[in-house]
Amino acid sequence: MVKTKNDAVPDKQNTTETRPNKKVRIDEAEISGEDAENVRTADDAAVGTMPTSDAKSKSVGLSKEPMTDLGKTVAGNETPNTDALPTTSKRGGGACQPTLTVKTVIPHPTKQLIENSEVEEYDDALKLRLQKLSEYTNSNANIYALSKLLPTATWGPYRAVNDHSKVLCDPATGDSLTIWAVGRITKMWFMRQGKPESQASITILPLSQTLAKQSRQLLTKFSNPVLNLNQQKIDIIHAMKWQNAKGGDSMSKPILFDSVYDAREEGSLKTYSDRPVWSLTDLKAGDLILLEMKMTRYFRKGEDNKWQSRAQYEMIAISLLHMAEMPDDDEEKMHHIDGLAI
Repeated sequence: MVKTKNDAVPDKQNTTETRPNKKVRIDEAEISGEDAENVRTADDAAVGTMPTSDAKSKSVGLSKEPMTDLGKTVAGNETPNTDALPTTSKRGGGACQPTLTVKTVIPHPTKQLIENSEVEEYDDALKLRLQKLSEYTNSNANIYALSKLLPTATWGPYRAVNDHSKVLCDPATGDSLTIWAVGRITKMWFMRQGKPESQASITILPLSQTLAKQSRQLLTKFSNPVLNLNQQKIDIIHAMKWQNAKGGDSMSKPILFDSVYDAREEGSLKTYSDRPVWSLTDLKAGDLILLEMKMTRYFRKGEDNKWQSRAQYEMIAISLLHMAEMPDDDEEKMHHIDGLAI
């Protein structure tokens, strides 16, 4: 078992982040009163970073993520009215322009959350649980399944301290949103030669390709200038995480991401400190997980020397839902020499 602490994220874009607050409580039905005050699944600060390169993604590292079981939806946790009109802001000569929101980008969210072919190997109990996780919302905790994002969500307000302008937030409170996505691990990158890498990443294949395309549309439209959807990989969801922090003029030593939990048993997703932990080194491609993340943006200069922004997902935690079977030794060897001409 590998268990380490990851308390900070490097300030590569003049931002900071911490691991999920272990006092977070996410009940199976709702969070109320005092508990709601303590619900923070990730630090409110935004993280601006460069996306992980494809070369790195080819190597498999390890990861952990928090997850929660779902019960009945209660009135106190219903998603706000989706018919609310986006706010407007003045630009340039004073003309009002629509504020970029989730609803302006995705006016009609998909209802195809799970494809039968993706879950046929699981029992009925797990299928029901996956359905609940895929449509879960808890406005008190600012948690929204990827298919049920807050329609009015937009980039947060600028603050001199604890800036939220690079994180997708609830405009009514200015608090960052935690996004849930369920899928199978396809690639991981957390370590190089047995040591934690500065930038970690994980890629999952969601249970619905329609939802995957919707996710990619969200990232492309929230980037500036808007990216070409046809040039993006639309079948996967990719999230990154800085494993070291910047202090002054130096970078701290990377600390292996450890917000990983064993959530295979129903009812195991409550207070973070009460959730069973899982070793990052025991995760593997094919495992079914709940990826908890937030949407952030980073800035860079383009070829024209003008500033551009790119939206991305940043992982908060990982929760194991189902372990994939280990491949036979013979099958694994054949996989490594696939395509070899003799």
